[in-house]
Parts: sequence; C-alpha cells; structure tokens
Amino acid sequence: MDGDLSRWLKKRAPAAGIDNLAPAITISAAARLTGLSDSALRKYESAGLILYHRTPCNVRMLCFEVLERIQLIQHLIKKRGLNLEGILRLWALLPCWEFKKCSPEIFEKCPAFKDSERPCWVLLAEKSGCEGESCRTCEVYRFGAYCTEDLKVLLRSVQSPR
Repeated sequence: MDGDLSRWLKKRAPAAGIDNLAPAITISAAARLTGLSDSALRKYESAGLILYHRTPCNVRMLCFEVLERIQLIQHLIKKRGLNLEGILRLWALLPCWEFKKCSPEIFEKCPAFKDSERPCWVLLAEKSGCEGESCRTCEVYRFGAYCTEDLKVLLRSVQSPR
C-alpha cells in the first residue's frame, strides 16, 4: 500500500511552489469564482465537506485547495449524481489509519476507524484533529477527496496482504 499510495498522491498533488493552504479569499469571493451562493458554501462547511480558515475576527477564508475541493464536490453532485450525504459517506470509507500509518493501539480507539458515515475530519474536529495535527493540513483531508474515482483501487490495495 505504501508505494501505491505515494505514487497515487504524487500524481494528484497540487502544483509545487504554491502555498495552497494559505488563506487567500473570502467566502463571497469564492462564491463568485465557483458560481455558488455564500449559503451553499456555508452548507458545505456545516456538512463537513470543506474546512475554512477563520481569522482572529472570525472571518471565513478559503485557501486555493478548498476551491479545487469545491469544484470536485460540484463534479460529484452534477456528474456522479451524489448528494452531500453521499459524498460524506463515500469519504468516510477512506482508511485514514492507513494514510497516517497509525498503530493498532491508536486506530482501534479512533472513532474514524469505527464510523462509516462521517470522515475522520468531521469526527475529530472537536479534538482539533488527530495526534495534534490540524485537519486542514492533514493529507487525508487534503488529498482524500481526490481518490473518489479510485476508491475501489485504494481499498483493494489496503485489504490485500502485505
């Protein structure tokens, strides 16, 4: 799995040299760029599909990766016929403990290991992520959404003997 996953991530990682995680635009600017309403983007946030950066004044800011993620969500809705709940459940199948290389002691206690309805970043949001890492910067949140089309391939590689 490790080699397959590394190759898969490298092919789909955002362009190098760009700080894709830096808060760059407001929710209203993102709405204009994506053609969605502010309320639709807030709904994506409340559903757990996207994570915003919040300024000290509590202004929602998005990074460039979130814009790409919004486009992916729109693709899944319009082209694949999924709704928000379906997307969440699909992303909940991601084996985050494999991505993060968690020990059995850690992942057996982790709510994301047992829950197949919500992805790890939704379940662990109250704990501010896992192992002290912010969900916004975690590779499972950042790149996991891109494996939607390849989910069966990834799941088979996780389940195959090592």
